[in-house]
Amino acid sequence: MMSETERPRWWFGLRGGAFFLLGGGLGVIAYGLFRHRALGALPWGGLLFGTAVAATLGALFPRRREGRR
Repeated sequence: MMSETERPRWWFGLRGGAFFLLGGGLGVIAYGLFRHRALGALPWGGLLFGTAVAATLGALFPRRREGRR
């Protein structure tokens, strides 16, 4: 049973996907700058796939908070 302060599962998926997209996007851009590649030649498909996977796993397996009351 969910208390009023707990968030729904989709929230954890959305948050995990957003963090992955932000961190991965910054990483992809940094990789492109250090390797002197055009932004079109970077692995954007892998970033979007990773975001979808992180969001799905975050929704299916939300973290457990034990001991907080």
